Amino acid sequence: MLSFNFMISLNKNLGRQNKIQQQLSDGKALHRPSDDPVKTIRSLRFNINLKENEQYTQHVKDSISWMETTDGAMSDLSSLTIRAKELVIKAVSPNPDMALDAIANELDGIINQMVEIGNTKIGDRYVFAGQNDKIQPFQRRTVTAADGTQTEAVVYSGDTNKISMRIQPGIVTPAQDSVNLTGEDVFGFQTTMENGKEIQTAQVLNNLIRVKEALKGQTSAKSNPAGGDISQTSAEAHNAFTLRIDEVNAGLPTKVSYSIDGGVTWETSGGTPPNPKIAIDGTGKVTITDADGLGTPTVEYTLTPDPDNRSGDTYTLPHTASDRDLQWLSKSGLYLVDNAHNHILQAQTEMGARMSMYIQAQALLEKNNVVITEDVSANEDLDIAKAIIDFKTSESIYRAALSVGAKLMPPSLVDFMR
Repeated sequence: MLSFNFMISLNKNLGRQNKIQQQLSDGKALHRPSDDPVKTIRSLRFNINLKENEQYTQHVKDSISWMETTDGAMSDLSSLTIRAKELVIKAVSPNPDMALDAIANELDGIINQMVEIGNTKIGDRYVFAGQNDKIQPFQRRTVTAADGTQTEAVVYSGDTNKISMRIQPGIVTPAQDSVNLTGEDVFGFQTTMENGKEIQTAQVLNNLIRVKEALKGQTSAKSNPAGGDISQTSAEAHNAFTLRIDEVNAGLPTKVSYSIDGGVTWETSGGTPPNPKIAIDGTGKVTITDADGLGTPTVEYTLTPDPDNRSGDTYTLPHTASDRDLQWLSKSGLYLVDNAHNHILQAQTEMGARMSMYIQAQALLEKNNVVITEDVSANEDLDIAKAIIDFKTSESIYRAALSVGAKLMPPSLVDFMR
């Protein structure tokens, strides 16, 4: 019994030394649930929270990287639209045709640059393609309408779905915390029919193409800021008319007015002044008869019905269909370029607001990482100084036990068999 009890006590002391030595080797107080069940449960919870928070932090970093790429592209687009506006302002000043051609060529290059920026990628994903981000979203090409009319446009192949990365527990709300801008957000949409199929085209870029064509004198059709076209269907006018929509019904202008060379007060259709006289029928056909009272022949125009037609939209019509559309450029053309810049600036502003939210979320998550790590440390880490003292104490007790045990052990039969 003396030997048995002595060995049990000695082994318990060795066990305490081994436990303390194991804790000192890695600085952790917990190695198995039996060490401290309560602290073990808390440690599991803290470590789960820490891993979740680290994953959310990585999502935020990925999101900010995506948005920084988008913001850089939007800044480039904004600079290009500002340059386009400068070119249009130069064009409406007195210039020879060669100068207008040069301006048109530079504007054409700007449009190509904007298409290229619209196809910006991060890794192998197109940032402006929505969730369909493996396919190039923008392509500048000729679009053939159902009636055989061909127009140059920038076609969009992406979708309008938002990309949202989870940065906190709960429901994801892409409308509020999306990290991407779609082609519609950046350039707006125009719906066009091609081969019986509805396609989406980039409205901002299409409008810049219109401005470029007006600079080259390639088109006699005039367009309002956002809606349908206006085309001349009779003899050429002798004066520069400015036509304005006063009323619209289901996209069809039903009431219009006009001025001549900017010097005549607007006259509303349906009025009774002897001169000038203007009328519009139920198909959008506008007839102006002897508008200046100087024997000008009757001139007819057709306003295309369009859901985007609005009251107050204006059309500037040149003296003849063959003139370069400088008057249209000075008003509608400049408006289209301004509108393009405003549209891009608004999209960039929205992205900047969301980016600011993600930056704040990153700071909060990084702070949470520090707090949770401190909680884990307080729960698991070993008090090194106390452990060393306990180890030395246990070692001293072990040595003393060996010394005392050697003296307490009684003689055995082996001692007498020598």
